[in-house]
Amino acid sequence: MIHPKETIDEDKKLSISSQQQQEKQQNFKELFKPVQLIYPDSNHDRLIINESSINLLNSILSEDKLSVLGVVGTFHSGKSFLLNQLLGTTDSFTVGPTVHPQTIGIWMWACRIKDDNGKLHNLLLLDTEGFYSSNVSETYDAKIFAITTLLSSHLIYNSVKIIDQSALEYLELLSRRTQLFALKSQIKSNEMNQEILGLNNILNFPSLTWVVQDFFQDIGDETPTQWLNNLLKAHSRDKGVDSSLISITDIFPSIKCHTLFLPSGDRNILRHLNKAKSNDLNPIYIKELNELKSTLFKNDDDDDDSGKSKLTGPSISTLLRLLIEVANGNKFPTVPSIWSGFIKQQQQSALEDSIIAYKDKMSSITNEDSFSISKPPLCLKEFEKLESQSNNYATNLYKQLLFGLEEAYKPGQQKLNRLLSDNHQYFLKENNFKIQNYCQRIYNEKIESLQNQLDSIKIPISSKHFNHQISIFKNDIINQYKEITKQFNLNENQNQNQNQNQNQNQNQNQNQNQNNFFEIYLKSLEKDIERLINGKQLQNKNEIEILLTKSIDMISERYKSYMNQLDLPITLEQLNKEDKKYYDQLLNHKFKQITEVAHEESYYQPFESMAEKKLHQLFQYFQEINEEKILEKSKFESEQSILDFKKSVSQIILPIEEESLIKSMNEFKIRSINSYKNRLEPFRNSKSYSTQLNRLESSLEKQIDLKLNENVTQMKWIVMESLDTVRVMMISRTPIFWFQHSYENEAYREAEKRIIDKIKSKPLRDKVIKQFINNDLKQQLNSLFKLSTILLTLGIILLFSILISFSIIKK
Repeated sequence: MIHPKETIDEDKKLSISSQQQQEKQQNFKELFKPVQLIYPDSNHDRLIINESSINLLNSILSEDKLSVLGVVGTFHSGKSFLLNQLLGTTDSFTVGPTVHPQTIGIWMWACRIKDDNGKLHNLLLLDTEGFYSSNVSETYDAKIFAITTLLSSHLIYNSVKIIDQSALEYLELLSRRTQLFALKSQIKSNEMNQEILGLNNILNFPSLTWVVQDFFQDIGDETPTQWLNNLLKAHSRDKGVDSSLISITDIFPSIKCHTLFLPSGDRNILRHLNKAKSNDLNPIYIKELNELKSTLFKNDDDDDDSGKSKLTGPSISTLLRLLIEVANGNKFPTVPSIWSGFIKQQQQSALEDSIIAYKDKMSSITNEDSFSISKPPLCLKEFEKLESQSNNYATNLYKQLLFGLEEAYKPGQQKLNRLLSDNHQYFLKENNFKIQNYCQRIYNEKIESLQNQLDSIKIPISSKHFNHQISIFKNDIINQYKEITKQFNLNENQNQNQNQNQNQNQNQNQNQNQNNFFEIYLKSLEKDIERLINGKQLQNKNEIEILLTKSIDMISERYKSYMNQLDLPITLEQLNKEDKKYYDQLLNHKFKQITEVAHEESYYQPFESMAEKKLHQLFQYFQEINEEKILEKSKFESEQSILDFKKSVSQIILPIEEESLIKSMNEFKIRSINSYKNRLEPFRNSKSYSTQLNRLESSLEKQIDLKLNENVTQMKWIVMESLDTVRVMMISRTPIFWFQHSYENEAYREAEKRIIDKIKSKPLRDKVIKQFINNDLKQQLNSLFKLSTILLTLGIILLFSILISFSIIKK
C-alpha cells in the first residue's frame, strides 16, 4: 500500500522536473544535431571535409555570427562528456565506456542558448579526436589541434587528474606548429588573392582555458589559474635560454585554468556517463561545472581578448577549406624534435661545465686574497704552466661529458677552443694586472716604511746628523724593493728566451711589459724618496715657524671661545670692553709664554704682528655677528608687530566707511611701531634697528592698502545687485559708444546714481565704481579701445590721402 504522503512527494518531483524541462526548452534551442565535420582517410594522413556538414553551415547558420568553442586533449579524457555537460545534455556527443576512441576527426554541434543573465549565445561546438590514439601519427594530432584552434573563438584544452611536464611540453609543441601553420595559411590566402573576412584577425590564437577533470589534488590557497601560471613559470625556467620550445604564455593571449572534481563516486555511473542524470553527479562537480560555464559565457563577446571576430557559417566554411587545403598540401610545419633539443642542451651544458672547470683551475689568478708579500703573482713561465694544465683538464672534461654523443661533440669542439682561447687572454691580462698591482703595492709599502722612519726623527736636529740618517734609510729601501720584485725583472733571462721555441716566444711583448712594471716603480721609488727627504729637510727648517703659527691659531681659538660665551646681542660699548680684556690676556701673556723659544729669532716680530692682526679681525667678525643678532632680533620684533597689527585689523568687520577704517588702522599702526621701539630700545644706534623700523612702516602701509581694497570689494558685493543692472544696461548700449573715455564716464554716472544712497562716502563710492568698471566691464572696454584705435588709424590714412591728393593737384 502506497502512503498518501509519498504520493504527494512523487507528484511534487514530477511537477518540478516538468517545470525544469520547460525552462530548459525556453533557454536552449538545438539548431542541428552533432554531425561529423572532418574525417581522416584510411591512413589517418589526409583530412576530408564532410560536404553535408558544410551545407548545414552555409544554410542554417548563414546569418548568425557564431561563437566557436573547441575542445582538444588526449583520447578518453572526457572531452565529449564535458561539452554535453556544458549544454546540459548527456548524449549529444557520443561518450563510450570502451578503451577505443569514440570521436573521429572533428564533430560539430550548433545551438542557441541563454545564460543565467538572459543573454543569448549562438554556439558552434567542436568535439575533436583525442591525441595519442593508436595508429595515429603526431602530425595528424597536430593538424586536428591546429585546425580546431584557428577555427575557435575560445579553446578548451582538456586533461585528467594533473598537469605534468610532458603535458606542458606537448601543448607548447602543438602551439608552435599551429603558429607556423597559421602563417602558411595566410601566405596561401595571399597567393589565391583571397581574404577571408579579415584573415589576419581570424588566424589569431583564441583565449585558452585548461580544464583538468577528475581533479582532487590540494593546491593550497592558490586558484587553479595561479597554479597553472606557476607551473608555466617553472617550466620556462627549466627549459633554458637556448630551448627550441617557446612558452604558451607567448602564444595564447589569455590562459586560465579550471578544475573539475570526479563526476561521481559510483563505478557504474562513471562507466555509463552518457546515461547519467544530474542527480547522479557529484554536487562538487556540478558546482565547479557551473563556475566554468559562467566564465565561458561571460567571455563570449563580439571580440574577445585575442581580437578574433565572430564568423557566420559560410565564413567558417571558407576558412575551413583553406585550412584543410594547407594541411593536406605537404605544408604542415615541423619543429625540432625532443632529441635534437636534448643534443643541443647537452652540448651547451658540456661547454658551460668545461669553461667553469677551466675558470675554477685558473681562479687563483683572479682571487683577491690569493697574493701577498710571501706569495706573489705568477711570473709568465708559471702562468703558462698553469694555463696549459687547465686547458687540458677542460678539454678532457668536455670529451667525457659528451662521450657517445658524437653529433654533439664535434660541432662544439671549435666553439670550446675559441672560448678557451678567449679565457686564456682574459686570465693573461688579469695576471699582468696583478703583477702591476703587486709592484705598486711593494712600492707603496716601501714609501710608507720610509715615511715612518722619517717621522721617527725628532726635529729640530743638526743638518749633518739628519743627512747621515737619511742616507742609510734610502739605501735600505731601494735594496729591499729590488729583492722582493726580482722575479718580475726578466732582463737577466732575455738571452735565454731568444733560444726558446715559438710557443714560448709568443709572449715576448708581455715580458717587456713586466720589465716595465719593475723599472717604472723602481724609478718612481727613487724619485719619491728624494721628494720625501727634501720635505723633511724643509720641515726641520720650518719647525719654529710652525710653532709660532700654531700659537697664533691657539690664541685665536681661545679668543673665539671666550667671545662665543657672550650672550649676543649686546651693546657696542659692552662688546669693546670684553675685547680689551681678552686681547691683553691672550696676546701679552699667553702668546709670549708659549713662543718663548723664538723670542730672539729674526722672524718673531712679523708673527707677533700677525697675531695682533688676527685678533683684530676676530673682533671685527664678532662685531658683525653681534650686528646680525641685532638684525635677527629686529626682524623678529618687526614680524611680531606686523602680526599684532594684522590681528587687530582682522577684528574690524567690513564693509565700513573708509574714513573710519583708516582712522582705526592708523591707531593700530602707531601702536605696533611704538611696541617695536620699546622692545628694541637698547639698540637704537644700530643700523639694523633703523632698517627694520623702515621695513615695518612700509609693511604696515601695505597691509593698510590691502585692507582698504578688501573693504572696497566687500562694499561692492553689497551693491552688486544695483551694479549688475548698470552692467546689463551698458552691455546693451555698447554699440552707441565710439571711445573708451565716454563709455567709462557714462558707466560711472549710471553706477553712482544707483548706489549713492547706499554708500555715503564719496571716496569709497568712487573706488567701488572704479573697481566695477575695470573688472566687470573689462570686455566692453577692450572692444571700444580696439575700435577707437581702428578709427584713429583710418583717420590718419584718410588725412594722408588728402594731403597726397592736394599735392598732386597743386603740381
